[in-house]
Amino acid sequence: MERSSEFERPYRERVRYPSVSMRGFAWAIDIVVSFLLALVVSVIVGVFSDPLGAILFLTIFIGYYIISEARWGRTVGKRLVGIRVVNINGKPISTYAAIIRNTIKLIGASSLLLILVGVVLIADSRYDQRLGDRLAKTLVIKG
Repeated sequence: MERSSEFERPYRERVRYPSVSMRGFAWAIDIVVSFLLALVVSVIVGVFSDPLGAILFLTIFIGYYIISEARWGRTVGKRLVGIRVVNINGKPISTYAAIIRNTIKLIGASSLLLILVGVVLIADSRYDQRLGDRLAKTLVIKG
């Protein structure tokens, strides 16, 4: 009987995945961080009350996730909780993948029902992926 090496198994079968509660806690931290960042920049620029201010606020709010994950593989919340985002081969994710996963996150966060659907998708996935992770071919892992 031949034993398979640990390195012969696909990367996604060799890593540890965070619980839904760990991911949720990181997300809660990131909501606060991204909201405060967007609020401070909007107030400093002085356009908080007009349509340009709303666009700036939303751009910073979403850009926080995309830039953090594309550049460092994690946001402040993910860093504090001890998780990160990688592609399915364990490499850093691309900016495109960060845009895909976070656009889907934004849509999924628009209602409690869609948040619950996201939790069910994570629980139903062999690799604990929500829809955005599946489409972007990314994994959220411990480490």
